[in-house]
Amino acid sequence: MLPAFIVVSILFLFFVFSGDREYKRDLSVSRANSYIQGLKIVNKKNGVDMWVMNARKADFTKDETQARMDSVSMDFTKEGAVVNADSGIYNLNSKDLLLEKNVTIQTKDSIIHAKSLAWNASQGTLTTDSRILMEGTKCTIEGDGLAATEDNKVTLMRNVKATFF
Repeated sequence: MLPAFIVVSILFLFFVFSGDREYKRDLSVSRANSYIQGLKIVNKKNGVDMWVMNARKADFTKDETQARMDSVSMDFTKEGAVVNADSGIYNLNSKDLLLEKNVTIQTKDSIIHAKSLAWNASQGTLTTDSRILMEGTKCTIEGDGLAATEDNKVTLMRNVKATFF
């Protein structure tokens, strides 16, 4: 038989990620010293997976609005990109995401390194103030700060340096 906190955690995730908003408000679970091992969040649009996020472990805040995650990986299959980070914070209400420590974005032709990245779901923006290093097959680009939008406009903010080979 499964321990009670695992059953409660599974039910919580079911209601949070698949249920109606009213179920989310009515559900109250004590999260004191409990966590979920092997969290998976799937974001769909029109029935198609936009991204899949996995975390080794997720601790929920007492007010159940945030999941603090360890060993985060996101797969953007359509774009051919994989994002990894040592830790992250996912806001269950706003769908905002903050990735921290050893953040990498790997695509077919390049890898991007950053200390942190923040996704603002309502604005559709990805930002950071940290140092960015992009290593491609034909160039290396670095700079401080980044702003990117859903329509693939990416801007490095300061101290930009590019090396082509």
